[in-house]
Amino acid sequence: TAMKSHSNRLLRVGEVADMLGVSKSYIYKLSQTGDFPKPIVLGDETNKRSSSRWVLTEIEDWVNTRPRGKDYDTQS
Repeated sequence: TAMKSHSNRLLRVGEVADMLGVSKSYIYKLSQTGDFPKPIVLGDETNKRSSSRWVLTEIEDWVNTRPRGKDYDTQS
């Protein structure tokens, strides 16, 4: 079933990492490469203390477009 919350809730990096079962550093790495949603920067982009937030629905949409692994069919 597809993830869909219809929410524009903003998530901290730790929440995104927990949702996907990966590390915070991996979330930042994903954001810099490929098609992973870019965070919204709260505050001045040049300020190291600025916070990044991800839109929940964008993360859900990204998850829903991921390819599925092979079905390991036990029939021979």
